[in-house]
Amino acid sequence: MTTFEWIIGLLLGAVALSALARRVKVPYPTFLAIGGVLLAFVPSGPSWTLEPNLALALFVAPVLLDAAYDTSLRDLRDNWLPVSALVVIAVGFSSAAVALTAHWLVPDMPWAAAIALGAIVAPPDAAAATS
Repeated sequence: MTTFEWIIGLLLGAVALSALARRVKVPYPTFLAIGGVLLAFVPSGPSWTLEPNLALALFVAPVLLDAAYDTSLRDLRDNWLPVSALVVIAVGFSSAAVALTAHWLVPDMPWAAAIALGAIVAPPDAAAATS
């Protein structure tokens, strides 16, 4: 398959996962993350490199912007304490868990790199708040 066909397939898969997430009433970033993990195990998948700044602009920023548009200010104001706790605890716990696991699996990995990996893999605050 060519790169163009892979990109079209990925976009269609993202739309299908998003629609499935709405039907199941689960935050769509959860299904997109699961889809990405499953995609990593495709044996004949292409090998692409992507600049980190471009990944930030293409993936993280749209998710945060979409979560901001979907957020009801009234509901956020009424539930600010549980949402804040969920954001801090979910992001902090997942970052720490990934850092500990990465350092345990690769003992030569410095703690700074393990923590950075945990922060990269952790859900963004908006994804945690939407859930």
